[in-house]
Amino acid sequence: MRMGANGKLGKEGFGYNGIDVVKFIMAIFVVVLHTHPFYGIDDTLNFVTADVVGRIAVPFFFAATGFLLAQREEEGTAYERERIKRYICRILKLYIIWTAVYFPAIIYTNIINSSEGIKHGVMISVRDFLFVGSYAHLWYLPATAIGVLIASSLTKKIGEGWSGIILFFLFLLGLLAQSYYGFLEAFLGGGGFVWEGMRLVKKIMVTTRNGIFFGSFFIYMGSWIAHRYKKFRLPTWIIWLGAVISVFLLGVEETWLHRQGMVREEDMYFMLVPTAFFLLLISLRMKIKSSTVFLRKMSMNIYFIHLYFKFIYRQFLGGYNENGWKLFLFTVCSTLFFAYFLCRVQMRKTEVLV
Repeated sequence: MRMGANGKLGKEGFGYNGIDVVKFIMAIFVVVLHTHPFYGIDDTLNFVTADVVGRIAVPFFFAATGFLLAQREEEGTAYERERIKRYICRILKLYIIWTAVYFPAIIYTNIINSSEGIKHGVMISVRDFLFVGSYAHLWYLPATAIGVLIASSLTKKIGEGWSGIILFFLFLLGLLAQSYYGFLEAFLGGGGFVWEGMRLVKKIMVTTRNGIFFGSFFIYMGSWIAHRYKKFRLPTWIIWLGAVISVFLLGVEETWLHRQGMVREEDMYFMLVPTAFFLLLISLRMKIKSSTVFLRKMSMNIYFIHLYFKFIYRQFLGGYNENGWKLFLFTVCSTLFFAYFLCRVQMRKTEVLV
């Protein structure tokens, strides 16, 4: 019998190992998103792999987090409030650790390589740490902590139904500040209470790519699925078809919005909702009896490590804004090597503690 992704056994003995497998695949696509390996080779392939599939990763990570946290609740874990508190503290601790790891890159980018001066660089660094994410991809950690806090608190206070409505509304507001910004600008005409409110959000938070407008809804979605997925009677082929259609429509949505000049930021799209939904269901249908603990650790390490090697390549080996297969190969190979080494250290440390 093998342990699942949350350390528990499913009814058939393989738990939720499919989540770990999909997480690993999505972590690789995060590297693809940030390096665009087919740039200058094939525009369509570059768009599909990086701008479409690559953007599915983080919503799936959020949804998987919501599912696993809620599943532990379903399996009878006591002291739920304390468990959520410990989880959030652990996520924020990771945020501080990885911020320290990326501190040289942060200093180089915001101060040494900036023409705005030291004071401006320090202020930007502090602002980013509090509201944006201390380094490009590290926003995911505080977004997860805030998203879990909001989703769990709302559900406990007002129930699952109303929580879903409120969180979906926040997600729609986030879309209007990002990929659907053109609609917001055209509808409000640059004035009024809502416009000023969105401007204030932009000024303080810089982006709606955070736990309030982005992460909380997908975490809620994962929790919603956890409470119902055993009752789903959808055939597997229907789930796969739903995923394929959702990914296709995501590509159509991105293409249309860009052609219409609507997009201000590219993190949030409406079709990410059904895509993450079906992808999580697919991962739950996977029957993988082998242990996936190593893949779970690898996916996390790949996500957090890879931008260091992108930074090294762009600053010292290639062009400052370079994308393409050279950047991808350097980044993915270096990342896999160090992620593997770090995983071995982590696994050995776990064995010693056990």
